[in-house]
Amino acid sequence: KVVSLLPSATEIVQLVVDQCDDGAAPELVGRSHECDYPPGLEHLPPLTAAKTRWTDSADVDRQVRAALASGAGLYTVDREQLQQLRPDTIITQSLCSVCSVDFCMVESIAAGIEPPPAIINLNPANLQEVLADVERVGAELGQPAAGAAAAAQLRARVDAALAQVPAAAGEASGAGGGPAPSVAFLEWVAPIFVGGHWTPQLIHMAGGRHPLNPPKEGGGAGKSFVATPQQVAGSGADWVVVAPCGLDLATTCKEVETSLAGEPWWRELAAVQAGRVVLVDGNAMFNRPGPRLVDALEFLVGLLHGKPE
Repeated sequence: KVVSLLPSATEIVQLVVDQCDDGAAPELVGRSHECDYPPGLEHLPPLTAAKTRWTDSADVDRQVRAALASGAGLYTVDREQLQQLRPDTIITQSLCSVCSVDFCMVESIAAGIEPPPAIINLNPANLQEVLADVERVGAELGQPAAGAAAAAQLRARVDAALAQVPAAAGEASGAGGGPAPSVAFLEWVAPIFVGGHWTPQLIHMAGGRHPLNPPKEGGGAGKSFVATPQQVAGSGADWVVVAPCGLDLATTCKEVETSLAGEPWWRELAAVQAGRVVLVDGNAMFNRPGPRLVDALEFLVGLLHGKPE
């Protein structure tokens, strides 16, 4: 029995389950309140809840900063229900204090379960580590062959996507033979947070550049950070991709309209004037370090090189 307190881990578990023989698959018995993919998880009890309340981007940022400064944390865990489920394994993370429940809290709750469940702590910083996590989850859930098969399918899709990049990923050559297209990736709009970790790597792999937070050689970039409008404007972005963490596409459109669209600096961006601004459901592709990062890579290859297929 498995409890996943991380949306990306839930997606990984389901991918492994799909590769298992009938009757041998691990059973997902609990999830976080944010675990909404793949479809069909609604019957599983949500074991976490957010302390913040959605209003708008700027106010949520204030709520998050205040909660972290007080040490109160951003999420609650239904300790009683989690203990009643008596999972064999709990999957969580300790990479980001904003993204999921506190790791120490999970450890404390797990210690009160008899027998204590194994805790899988996933902290990938780049695409390679995400794919390795698929294998790791399969192995730790007693299904190494299923994990390996799921990871192999994802790697095959990565290879197919990279084969469509006109020049070697990251080289200074775009589809038209000029400089590789520059991308400004925004994962929050008020204040502006630029993409970090695996996102700049995906842009680089797709044949683009992410000057605001470039990836390290062969891996991910540093973590996301606040950037000024002047920094965004100075990056000379050919494309702007807006994919705020945790927001659906309708809310993203509203936030861009209220927080960015009326700003002179935004209207003066070359990418805005050229109509090269893309709003994305970040949960579906970029924000969660799980299998759908491959979807994000495929999307970027199509976007940057005019290959909608």
